[in-house]
Amino acid sequence: MSLRKVAPIMVGFSMALWTNTSFHLNKSARLNVTKSQKSLSLYSFQSDYKMKWHRLETDYSQFSLVGRHNSDEVGGYETRTGHSVFGIRISANRIDVNRKYGLPLSSIHYEHTSYLLDYNDCEGNTTHGTYFIDGHYVTFFYDLHKNNIVRSIVWIHAKTELSKRGYYGKPSNELRTGLEDLMVDLINHERVIEGLQPLIYDKGSNPIARQHSSNMITHQFFSHEDHKGNHSNDRLTAGGVNHYWYGENIAQGQHNSIFAHEALMNSKGHRINILRKEFTHVFVGICFKDNGAPYYTVNFYSI
Repeated sequence: MSLRKVAPIMVGFSMALWTNTSFHLNKSARLNVTKSQKSLSLYSFQSDYKMKWHRLETDYSQFSLVGRHNSDEVGGYETRTGHSVFGIRISANRIDVNRKYGLPLSSIHYEHTSYLLDYNDCEGNTTHGTYFIDGHYVTFFYDLHKNNIVRSIVWIHAKTELSKRGYYGKPSNELRTGLEDLMVDLINHERVIEGLQPLIYDKGSNPIARQHSSNMITHQFFSHEDHKGNHSNDRLTAGGVNHYWYGENIAQGQHNSIFAHEALMNSKGHRINILRKEFTHVFVGICFKDNGAPYYTVNFYSI
């Protein structure tokens, strides 16, 4: 028996969508922004596939990933301007992809279920497209804020892609850590190529964000205000995070951090948070629904 489901599109909110500003001033905190602190960066990340992502460069401006299972290269992620993957350059236009490959896949089949793929955001804009090319599932991500150029490309070998039992990966502590750490690296990549300082990864505060993600799942809401009426500022304060400016992005619907991040960068409010020059620190908390769907809470702040 074969079932057909709609693969979820990313749903997310940033502080900007709620208050007309994506960050806030905590007047009770001191203003002491340190300008020359190093960011914490990991170089391998567990993925939702049977592989780990590995960073190839220490320089955030030259960010790319290789996916390896044992010694086999089974995936990749490219962001470097001018580099070509499957005949498409980073910074090419969506029209170039359409001319070369035509329409993207309408669905992808895992075991007994076909998932219908939706490439549009809530306003009907095409943000990406997935194709089957040379034995790989290849996704081209477009930048709505830069004339639909190809922002990045991710590809997964067909055997690795179809080894998943469904749209989402199997939840585990290792996967959660991998998704959280990779999200921070993706954010810092964006900041560096825009001429901003990378954020300091306050990994010790991840449990604060994880708790909000868990509450959203348990109490069935999706908001910056939790089931007790607390906002991100209240959660930072209760968690002992000294902060002056603060902001928050939340997201759910995508199966990993690459797809979630790419969608967030095409949303104006989320993008503003990611690229706020005032922010100096970040932490991320993920919790999984029973079906494996990750809920993201990303907190930004400065001290």
